[in-house]
Amino acid sequence: MKAKYILLAAAALAALSCNKFEKLSQNPYAMETTQGKAESFVQPMLYKTEYNLASVFRSTTAHLMQYAINTSSEVTSRIVANYNIPEGTSDDIWSGLYLQYGNACKMYETAVREESQSMQAVALVMKSLLITLITDTYGDVPFTDAGRIALEGAEPDKYTTRYDTQKDIYRSVIVMLEEANTLFADSEDVQFSAICDRTYGGDLDKWRRFGNALYAKVLNRIAMKVIEEDGGILVLNEEGDEINVAQRLTDLYGCFVSGAGYYPTMRDRGDGALAYFDYDDEYAHTPFYSTTSGNWNAVAACDVLMRRMLDTEEKVDSDGITYYAYISPEKGGHPVDPRWDCYYRKAGAAPTQMLSEAQKRFFDSSEHKSSAGNSLIGRMTNGEQTSGISGKLFNVKNASHYAIMNYSELCFIFAEAGARGYIPEASSFGAIQDLFRAGVTESILEWREDLDNESPDVVDYVNHVCTAELFSGSKFSSVNAIEAILTEKWIAGYFVGIESWCDYRRTGYPLLKTNGPAAENKCILPTRLRYPADERYRNVVTYQEALDRWLGGTNNIQTDVWWASTAESQALRLQGRQ
Repeated sequence: MKAKYILLAAAALAALSCNKFEKLSQNPYAMETTQGKAESFVQPMLYKTEYNLASVFRSTTAHLMQYAINTSSEVTSRIVANYNIPEGTSDDIWSGLYLQYGNACKMYETAVREESQSMQAVALVMKSLLITLITDTYGDVPFTDAGRIALEGAEPDKYTTRYDTQKDIYRSVIVMLEEANTLFADSEDVQFSAICDRTYGGDLDKWRRFGNALYAKVLNRIAMKVIEEDGGILVLNEEGDEINVAQRLTDLYGCFVSGAGYYPTMRDRGDGALAYFDYDDEYAHTPFYSTTSGNWNAVAACDVLMRRMLDTEEKVDSDGITYYAYISPEKGGHPVDPRWDCYYRKAGAAPTQMLSEAQKRFFDSSEHKSSAGNSLIGRMTNGEQTSGISGKLFNVKNASHYAIMNYSELCFIFAEAGARGYIPEASSFGAIQDLFRAGVTESILEWREDLDNESPDVVDYVNHVCTAELFSGSKFSSVNAIEAILTEKWIAGYFVGIESWCDYRRTGYPLLKTNGPAAENKCILPTRLRYPADERYRNVVTYQEALDRWLGGTNNIQTDVWWASTAESQALRLQGRQ
């Protein structure tokens, strides 16, 4: 396929991002000046992208998707879990990732000057990753004009950057990823400087596999909408080039099974896209390095997640609040999800969407505290604690790495595509079950490096997931396969940016109750985040055009982004409000 997309000029954004990296000038992973080599952009982009995504997960995704609740807000109606999200608190993706998108554009421009096909390909993968994250968060966003502000001589406090539709952005992303794969295939390079790439050590084969795994994610994300809207055929440009979404997913799956082919993709956990951090290097700290213990521990485990990972029994405390108590295997409970200790320190969790007074009573109640007065509700792991169900804890606060995209996610993507009939070779129940089991198993092992796929803890839990009546009251089967796959993918999406939120909006799974006592936003789990508040006075004309075109004139969080506006998804999400 011939790439026909507009090269985005991004000198201004690249320069802004260089300012972000001034302190990195003495670090080997530092971004070089605009006269540096294209490969020097890679590590700073990866680090800052994941730095932003990890922060957004803890502040936003974890609360929207009922992994966690915040216990410290004095005004409960304003917290994320209750769906009342002010404009000024939802611009982290916009302000953080547009900078990195500008860097990716500048990297591509530099690679073209260097006549480096391999670096052009890496830049296209990064551009695709970044712009999809931005549009998936907000919907229609600047794309074609992004980064032209300084080149056009606009005043810094006023500019005109038009908003592209999400459908058009995804068309361009598909073209970019096809072009990236072609450039990788045609390039004779096999490696670039490992010091510029802590994720893959400069291995271009792994970059190609990541690019095609991202391609599978992109196609799966839009498949339901394209099938409903255009019969599965997406026209890519004015010349009429088109793509059959299901057929390309089938092509990618064939290469996934064979490990080779024209679209090679991730083969195992070693191909996962991980961004690395370092507790001992001030230039590679996690976004939570300086977070105080009080603020860190203010985020508690949510019982919606706990009931999926641990066995529990329903109870009512002295204040009439329903909660769930952990039942250990020794007391007849089902096998424990080996990831729980990596996520949270204690086997206890709290209800979400509670009114502030009820929440305070819940955490102050003696039923939810130890005899020493300590909370029995789990908090996200940190430090060197060795307590917990298994004593194997992952330090989420100062992790050595977080995932941009795990291998397990690709297993779930193909499992869902098979269950929906997009991929004939993966549509039998046996094939779907194999992919499902692989997704759950690989996710456990991505967190628990001390285990392997034959460890009893892993085998017992995966067997439990496949045989217990966990999905709409039934065992995993061809009837409820999509619910099962998306529910387990949600569990596996812990600390993976906005991925589970995207899946929920796209499919309606996992099935979540969104009409709790404190729920705002008409009990609608937000369908997008609001554009940053300063867009209304900096980008006056095109900002208002965007609001009028697809948001009914208001910067609301109730309008579906393009790929989420399907009848199936809307019907399932409605169930949670009833």
